Amino acid sequence: MEEDGSKRHWDVDGASGVRKEWTKKWRILLDSLSRKERPTENTSGGSESAPRDVEDLVYEAARMTKAAVQSSNIEKLEEAVVFVEKAADACSANPVLRSHALDSLGRARCVMFEETGIREHIERAVEAREEAMKICPSNHSDRPRLLANLACVLYIRFQTSANIEDLKRCIALREEALVLGQPQSRSLDLQNLASSLRRRFEVTANLVDLDRCIVLQEAALELASPPDRPSRLWNLGGLLHTRFENTAHISDLEKSVAVLHEAAALSKSDEDRRDSLNWLANSLLTRYRQTRNMADLGQSITLYEAVLELCSATHIDRPMYLNNLAASLSERFRLDKSIADLDRVIALQEETLVLTPPTHIDCTLYLRNLAVSLDDRFALSDDINDLDKSITLYEQALNRCPTTHIERRDCLVSLTGSLSKRFEHKRDVAHLDRAIQLAQSALETLPPHHPQRSECLDELSLVQLHHIRETTRNDSNHVCDHSTLQIDDIIHQLREAAHALHSPSNDRLIASLHWIDASNEFHQESLFDAYSAVYDILDVIITRGHSLETRYNQLATDEWITKAKSRFTDAVGFAIAQNRPRDAVVFLERGRALLLAQVGHFRMPFDDIRERDPELAAQLESVGRQLDHALASDPARNSSGDDPIAQSMRLTSEWNALVERARKLDGCHDFLKPTPFQSLQQGATAGPVIFVNIAESSSHAIIVFPVSDPVVVPLPGATPSQVDQLTHTLLDARDRQARTFILALRHLWDIVVGPVVDQLKAHTPPQSRIWWCPSAAVAELPLHAAGYYFKGADPDRHLPHLFVSSYTSSLGALIRARRTTNKQSPPAPSLLVISQPNTRGEIELNVRDEIIFISNKLPTTRVLEGPDGTSDAVVAAILDYSWAHFSCHAYSISDNPLRSYFSLHESRLHVLDILRTQHPQAELAILTACHTAGAGTSAPEEFLHLAGAMQFAGFRSVVGTSWAMDDSDGSFIVKGIYRRLFEELGRGNRLVYTCVAKALNEAVDELQADLKRRKIAEPWRWVNYVHYGA
Repeated sequence: MEEDGSKRHWDVDGASGVRKEWTKKWRILLDSLSRKERPTENTSGGSESAPRDVEDLVYEAARMTKAAVQSSNIEKLEEAVVFVEKAADACSANPVLRSHALDSLGRARCVMFEETGIREHIERAVEAREEAMKICPSNHSDRPRLLANLACVLYIRFQTSANIEDLKRCIALREEALVLGQPQSRSLDLQNLASSLRRRFEVTANLVDLDRCIVLQEAALELASPPDRPSRLWNLGGLLHTRFENTAHISDLEKSVAVLHEAAALSKSDEDRRDSLNWLANSLLTRYRQTRNMADLGQSITLYEAVLELCSATHIDRPMYLNNLAASLSERFRLDKSIADLDRVIALQEETLVLTPPTHIDCTLYLRNLAVSLDDRFALSDDINDLDKSITLYEQALNRCPTTHIERRDCLVSLTGSLSKRFEHKRDVAHLDRAIQLAQSALETLPPHHPQRSECLDELSLVQLHHIRETTRNDSNHVCDHSTLQIDDIIHQLREAAHALHSPSNDRLIASLHWIDASNEFHQESLFDAYSAVYDILDVIITRGHSLETRYNQLATDEWITKAKSRFTDAVGFAIAQNRPRDAVVFLERGRALLLAQVGHFRMPFDDIRERDPELAAQLESVGRQLDHALASDPARNSSGDDPIAQSMRLTSEWNALVERARKLDGCHDFLKPTPFQSLQQGATAGPVIFVNIAESSSHAIIVFPVSDPVVVPLPGATPSQVDQLTHTLLDARDRQARTFILALRHLWDIVVGPVVDQLKAHTPPQSRIWWCPSAAVAELPLHAAGYYFKGADPDRHLPHLFVSSYTSSLGALIRARRTTNKQSPPAPSLLVISQPNTRGEIELNVRDEIIFISNKLPTTRVLEGPDGTSDAVVAAILDYSWAHFSCHAYSISDNPLRSYFSLHESRLHVLDILRTQHPQAELAILTACHTAGAGTSAPEEFLHLAGAMQFAGFRSVVGTSWAMDDSDGSFIVKGIYRRLFEELGRGNRLVYTCVAKALNEAVDELQADLKRRKIAEPWRWVNYVHYGA
């Protein structure tokens, strides 16, 4: 509720609460006055000639009113109304005193209305204050106060009646009060005028009103006394939040959250606390929609619950608070599809409508929100009654909503979607005709850069496509010329929706996916652009989270992001079908390791920028470093007190502005834009890189050679279902069924690896190095070990016999792994060994022999074992060494790979901890621990395992394991690798890390022979070991 100006003169600071009973003195005085003749009218307009008893009576009436208002006790309010009405009658001859009494009466009536919702009270409040202003002399010092107080009750009546004339008059009165008011009331007058203009903005959507609101409210805040500061703050926070919703300026949202946190901390009264918490919850919920940070959603729900606790069952604003809680629970429902959440949402929204008068200005909003929830329930239950009821509610909302009201376009868009759904059930084209009309009406109300434009364009396009399909259904091979023209328009609309930069990224992503569907069906000429738009928008969406964990959760769980990623394989297939293999490689590169690619941007040297603008390069480095630290930080360990979400949003905004500045420099137009094929091809300088793309339409491998165009290899046998079945067969057979496992490796050769090898043989000498870059579908398959392993099998169908395999997450990662910071490597490696065979609660590891072997080979080796091997000690020490060796337990957390970890002394070294480090001089990491290179099941294309993290931290060459390993195998492999590496060092090889893959290949071959000699038929033991990097 807005503050009431009647507090200024006739509220008495000494009134601390409701008295248990009113003093007998005033009751006696009131009775005696009511029996006397009324005093003679004071012609001067002043109060000097009024009987002192009458003046005291009016004074006491003001005290009673204030006490009753503070209590919100209905009985006390009713008693105050009776008393004040009699006081007003008693001084009817004195206009000034009577105006004071009537003003107090208006206040009491207004609060009774807010507590009970009985409309008579607000009507009587308006009447009382109308008369109070009318009888007060025009030159009297109380006139500004009476203007403001009349405006207050008109404002409240407008909220319940939606009568625009009340709002217009309210604004006019408040403009006049601001001009005439005293300095001590200016802060309140500014705030009240801002509140009125805000309501007018909601009706007219005129941003000029909203901008002026914020200017006025900021001025009100500057003038506020300490007790008034909370209300000024939450009003400003609410206005900034509203402007963000209409302009998408992220700085408004950041400032809104900060301002509202301060308001909540300062609020003392229940009313200020209720309003500040409510607006803070609103802003946190909006920020959740931007960042998908679950903490914001959870906090908004908690705050809304607290707001309701502070609100009486009959309070006028209770419907708004119920609606807000329902909105936050609705967001949670969309995440986990909990029917309990949805049922509570609907119950809250139904209660909201029961408590809201049909004429209330927000009734439209409440009707629409309930309709949306019924739509959601229809999607789960397919109960047509829910859909029909939602359409009825949308219609009611539209009928009650003024044509210029800001909620109207939401109703139009939502009703469009529901009519489209009803068409799908009843096949009545009339539903589509009306839906198209509604969507077009919604679009006409939007300026070109409005945040809702993408959603409106998308909804209109969908119903138009439905209409075309229905009208041409009887002749599926023919689309009439008129429909062809319509399709061109639809594609243009969807293109605009996907590129509407002021609209939310999720809306743009949804539109781009619909653009792909429409292009596939009708208009393939634009399909390449549609696929490109999906990649572009995902690059933006992935920046929303304030931490890598938040961003990873988005990638792994967000419904529309998952749908978008599923189109990556189709995009590659389309580029191949269009004979554009270079573009196919670019698509493949853009669709993998999205998280690490973005963090990699912050760690760039920025040399090209530095040559042109050293200051800009320094700014990029500074902001990039801060973002890098913020993203890789563990939210659970944040002790700075700063809001990490606000910090990340601010830094991201600064980073984007700096990138745009860099692109304006001569020769830097493509700075941080998708890497072209010519640059990506540098990743294949040391040997071919093979992408594997599995899709429903067609599967392919694409081989990138150091020179020439990529070679496309069809894989007709590698359908998604075949690959999925093969993966399950191989993993189920591991550790149990050697024959089934060997058969799976043979099948892997037949459907994927064999066709690739046939192409490689024509271009690549035997025993050359090759790199596999698998898609998510084959991420868990041991491509490096595919082949025929039965007795008498052809050795040319045995990949390790033909080529030396490595893996890489992307071409970019391979390029970075080969980038050197010094022209020469150190003359000898420095080695850090982390040995933790006896961690608490774990099975003891038998690694002593390998540690002794390594130490003897390199006497300068430093070993961290026992209490010395904590995670903090490892992170601190590892930067001083070019080689690192881990002999310990390790665990892969498949549903959250950022939490995969090495088990160290009384601590864990997580993937997240490793990603925080930058080690430009690092060369080699050997991880003789279990599960260090196992693909996560939720987003395997991100390569967020321990081996991938070590490579990203700077280690150019990494040896890891796909699953659990045997201690003796690890020792065998380690000795074989180091023996060969030290031989290379003896020959003066300065880039010994480039020999690791071959050393591993030979060591694995020896392990295979050793197992065979010992008649141990466990092929998964030697298949386990893999190499990543250069």
